[in-house]
Amino acid sequence: MNKLQLILMVVQLLVALFTLLGMAYAFKKFLSKPKDSMTERIIVLEAEMKDVKAALNQGNDRFRKQNDTNEVILHSIMALIDFEMQYCLTEKVTMSDDLKYAKEDLQRFLSKRGERI
Repeated sequence: MNKLQLILMVVQLLVALFTLLGMAYAFKKFLSKPKDSMTERIIVLEAEMKDVKAALNQGNDRFRKQNDTNEVILHSIMALIDFEMQYCLTEKVTMSDDLKYAKEDLQRFLSKRGERI
């Protein structure tokens, strides 16, 4: 074997070795790609889930405030009905049946909700 053939054989061996290493690296990247894209999607979905939870909590807070407001309004209406009924009794004015029914309905509604009347 002459020197040129030896150099040529070493170069061919190096080319084959680097080709195999390149193929192994490409195969590794091919296998890890689904895992990487899945991780990215999970991160995006977790961020969106955090935003949705924040929006739901904000909505729940609004509902709580609305329920508190409704409770105050209902109790105020009950107080006004009681006042009107007491006024009618003290002034000896006949009360309308609608007023009595309204009071009964409101009492029934509040008792079903478990609130104090």
